[in-house]
Amino acid sequence: MSEGTGSTASTKVAIIAVTAVLYVIGKGLTAYIPTPWLVGQLLIGIFFPAFMAVVSETVPVAVGAAVGTFVGDVVFLAPFGVTNAPLSLIAGVPANFVAFLLFGWFVKRYKTWSGFVAATVTFVTLGNFIAGASVVLFGAAVFAPVGALSSYSAASLILGFTVFWDMAAIPATLIAVPILVRAVRPLFGRSKIIRYEPQWSETQGRRDLGVSLVFAALFLVLGAVFLVGFYSSVSSVWADLDLYVPVAILLVVIFAPLVSVIAGSGRSAPAVPS
Repeated sequence: MSEGTGSTASTKVAIIAVTAVLYVIGKGLTAYIPTPWLVGQLLIGIFFPAFMAVVSETVPVAVGAAVGTFVGDVVFLAPFGVTNAPLSLIAGVPANFVAFLLFGWFVKRYKTWSGFVAATVTFVTLGNFIAGASVVLFGAAVFAPVGALSSYSAASLILGFTVFWDMAAIPATLIAVPILVRAVRPLFGRSKIIRYEPQWSETQGRRDLGVSLVFAALFLVLGAVFLVGFYSSVSSVWADLDLYVPVAILLVVIFAPLVSVIAGSGRSAPAVPS
């Protein structure tokens, strides 16, 4: 089934709304957790739009992720003083739209287990890099706390934000999305919103295993970069990062090869009639 077949305007609006609401909920659940440099958020809730990007239409999900991050930032994060509406528009909205547009396209083009792992590490990192660069390069104009970070080099801050956000977003996506895919399996072929079932079989070849392990190794490198280069600069804000980062790395190394087993499905979904 090609993407968009049988899709109506009302269906697209519904996908945008569902994605946005789920993302707002996800952001709200972790809004109270402190973050390095006291800017932004621990990105555990990103698995909600990632799940929608796997099972639903790509462009509406990307729009929903952009809307959801803005609403979630304004409603839940702004009261804690870690962002505001202009900063969300500059950083969060474009980063989420681009990341989930590319993520959704990739996982539908390459429906395998290793494709999902590769897309998660690659496009989540890309989105976080876009957000980090936007915060560092343009955020001071709209959000005073960003200006207080001027003692750090721009490159260090961008890399630090990117890797820190990756440490939460990538493990959450690799663990939670397959669980949700399995949970909604009865809806494949019946729902106009949940339309695309990934072909994650429980038995995969060495190539898929190798690709998954390579991307898990890349994530390990990102974590090592953070601990070596950035831990000392943020330890006064969040002293437990030296435990948090190794745990995140361990989760990715364990779960990256197990995505298909968690999802537990190797069949293709029937097409939704037009």
